[in-house]
Amino acid sequence: MNEVIYDKARSEDHDDCIDFADFVFSQAHDPHDFMKILPKLYKREYFMESIHYLAREGGKIKAMIGSYPLKYEFAGGAVLHGMGIGAVSVHPRSRSKGYMKVLMGMALDDMKKDGMVFSCLGGQRQRYEYFGYTHSGCAYNFTVREPNIRHSLGADWKTGLEVKPVFAADTAMLDKIRNMHENKNARLFRNPDRFFDIISSWDGEIFAVTENGRFEGYYICRPGSWDVSEINMEHPERIKEVLGLLLRRRREIGAQESVAVSAGPHETEKIAVLSGFAESCRQSSAYQFNILDFKRFTEPFIKLRSNQRAVADGSFVLKIEGSGTFTLASGDGRASIAESAAAPDLTLSRLEAVKFLFDPLTAAINPAIQKTVFLQSLLPLPLFYENTDGI
Repeated sequence: MNEVIYDKARSEDHDDCIDFADFVFSQAHDPHDFMKILPKLYKREYFMESIHYLAREGGKIKAMIGSYPLKYEFAGGAVLHGMGIGAVSVHPRSRSKGYMKVLMGMALDDMKKDGMVFSCLGGQRQRYEYFGYTHSGCAYNFTVREPNIRHSLGADWKTGLEVKPVFAADTAMLDKIRNMHENKNARLFRNPDRFFDIISSWDGEIFAVTENGRFEGYYICRPGSWDVSEINMEHPERIKEVLGLLLRRRREIGAQESVAVSAGPHETEKIAVLSGFAESCRQSSAYQFNILDFKRFTEPFIKLRSNQRAVADGSFVLKIEGSGTFTLASGDGRASIAESAAAPDLTLSRLEAVKFLFDPLTAAINPAIQKTVFLQSLLPLPLFYENTDGI
C-alpha cells in the first residue's frame, strides 16, 4: 500500500492540481475547465495566493481542497477576513478513505490560527455541516418575463439606454464598474489588478449600460441561461429598462422570454424596484457559512441593519456553545453585540446560532424571536453573497 502524505501545494504543482480538479469534477458533473471557469483563482500567477491542501498516494494527488482568501467590506471601513473553500475533490478510486476529513481539518486549523473571521463554500448541506458550515443569509430571486416589462412600461416603450459588452481591454469602463461595486454598503473585495478576471468568473459576460455616452450601470449574465448574476444602476428604477432590453434581445433570437435576477436583503432600493413589476420572487439562502468569530462577524451586519431600519430597544443574552456568551442590545435605535457574563436567555450550538442570527426561516419559527419585539426588529441580519464572488 502506498504511503499517504498530506501537504500543501507548491507553485510547481499548479498544472497537476488543475488537471486533478478538472478530472474529478468532469467525472462527477459536466466537463470542467477550472482555468476558464474561475480565472480569478486558477491563473498560474494567482495560484500561490491561495492554499491547496493535498493528499498524495505514491506521490500522486488523490484528494485536494482549495482555500482562498476573501475580504467582506462594509461602508464605514469594517473588513471581515475569511477563506472560501472550493475545488473539493477526491479521486473516484480513493473515496471513503477519510482524506477529505483530514484536509478540511487542516484548512480549518489554519484559518483559526491565522485569525480568520469566517469561511464559506457551496455544496451538499449535510456533507459540510459536519465541518461547521450551514446554509444561511438571504437572497431574493426575482423572475421577470417580457409581459411584465410590456405592461409596466407600455406596449411601445422606448429607452435612451444602450448596452454594450465589456472586455478585458476596456479599462476605463472597468474602472467605472469597479467604483460602482465599491460604493455598495456591503460587498466582497475585488482586487483592482484582476477585476476583469473576478467578474468574468463562472463564464460571466459583462455589459455596460450607458445613455448618451454617460455611464449608468452594468450587469453580468451567464451565456445559455442569460440569467443576471449581478446588476447595479446609478438610478435603480431603470433596472426595469435594462431587463426590458435584455428580454427584447432574447425574443429576437428565439430564446425563452424570462430572466432571473437576485438582490440581497440590504439592497432595499433594488428590491423595491423589482418587486414592483417582477412576475414572482423566491427567497433562498445566500451561501454556506462557517462563522469562526461570532462577535467580529456579527458586528458590521448589526450596524448595517441599524442603518437600514429602526430597531426596538431591548436586550437578549445568547450563549453559543464553544464560542462564548454575547449580549445583543439596542438603545435609541442603535444595536450592538458584546461579550457577556450574564445568564443566557438561550443556548445554541454554533450551527444553530448561524441560523438564529442570519436565516429568515429561523426568524419566522423560533419562539425566542417570536416573543421578543427587539429580536423581531433586529433579525435576521442582512447577510448576502453575490453569485459573481462564488468560490
